[in-house]
Amino acid sequence: MRILTNISKAELDQLANQPTAKAMIEKVKTEGIYIPEGDSQGAAEFIAMRNQQKQDASLQISDEGMEALKKMSEENEKKVKEGNSQEEQIKEQIEKLRKELAEIKAKQAGSEKAKKALASKANAISQQISTLSMQLIQVQKASGDSNTL
Repeated sequence: MRILTNISKAELDQLANQPTAKAMIEKVKTEGIYIPEGDSQGAAEFIAMRNQQKQDASLQISDEGMEALKKMSEENEKKVKEGNSQEEQIKEQIEKLRKELAEIKAKQAGSEKAKKALASKANAISQQISTLSMQLIQVQKASGDSNTL
């Protein structure tokens, strides 16, 4: 029996799709490994060689590579934690501004000028709340993206 080794899937497909098997036969004859029928020792040696090749092809990470991988993982976890703390800070700021806005709306102004000033201040606080809400959404989206890494 002849066994063809070191052939890519694309090359095998190209050889198998030929109208004649001439190219494949030539490749098997020139590059194939011959194991006579009934030669169990030869077959065992071939299998051992293939298993060794598969082991050699496996991924091996050096100690330095593992340290770098761990460091990257720790940095990502730190970013997630920072993102959560930043998220909490923004939520606290929004809550403070909402309380301040409620206090301003509860105040009674005597003059038109005072009413305009309170309305202007309330509008500014509403804008700050909107801005912080947008930042919160961005932080949540970024932390959601980093969690999927």
